[in-house]
Amino acid sequence: MVRWLLLFGCILFFSSCDLLGGKEDRTPVARVNDTFLYEADITSLINQSISSEDSAVVVSSYINQWATEQLLLDKARINISAEQQEQYNKLVSQYKVSLFTEAYKNALVSLSLDSVISLTELDTLYQKDKANFLLNDDLIKIRYVLLEEGNTNRTQIKRLLSRYSEEDKEELSSLNLQFKSANLNDSVWIKKKLLLARLPVFNKVEAGLYAGKFGELKDSTGIYIYKVEDKLKKGDVTPSTFIAPTLRQIILNKRKLELIKNIEKDITKDAIKNNNFEIYTKE
Repeated sequence: MVRWLLLFGCILFFSSCDLLGGKEDRTPVARVNDTFLYEADITSLINQSISSEDSAVVVSSYINQWATEQLLLDKARINISAEQQEQYNKLVSQYKVSLFTEAYKNALVSLSLDSVISLTELDTLYQKDKANFLLNDDLIKIRYVLLEEGNTNRTQIKRLLSRYSEEDKEELSSLNLQFKSANLNDSVWIKKKLLLARLPVFNKVEAGLYAGKFGELKDSTGIYIYKVEDKLKKGDVTPSTFIAPTLRQIILNKRKLELIKNIEKDITKDAIKNNNFEIYTKE
């Protein structure tokens, strides 16, 4: 905890130095009542990649916007009741506290969060909650090649793609220069909607894209030879390999929440121990 506090303190210290350094130039460029806008406030608006005329337009627009906001703010302070202003000030104060505390907790979490997740952890979560992970779209595993219409090895390629033994895979690999495009990795699930969007030719056989389907399709680009290795329907349980990124994020979020809970508990415990926090009770 002490190491975390020192690190975060250093971050805040150097950030404060940068902010203070940026305010050294106190040359005013505009005024609204008792509020001034300084050159240092508009330095970041000046971009060396654009002309001086364009920079002047940008700066002028910013100054006018700033003036409008300040004038409205001054009017609001006059016309809004003291009670409402007090409520708004409390909200601003609460928001500031939230910003600082969330930034601090996130900094501590980023230092300590263990992002390594084992396959066992992923599988345990999947087995526990897989009934809740249902598909909202059909998934398929498919392999295909796109050939020129006059390809002389078409019969051979059809045989290799349909049978698809290890030897067939090697032989297909040796013929890949003949493919206009191909997907031979049929171990990956893909949403059917995504396949149809990327390769509209498959819309012709959408209803026939079932597990084990082998066929040919022709369009203006050539001839597709394809084999559907497997298929899952909407409402089926989502495969663990397809949902792995979601499972990983769930585990990381749980770890983050647990870390934050421990940080809040430890900081309070340390404050009590060091007499920096106490609750006064009435006698």
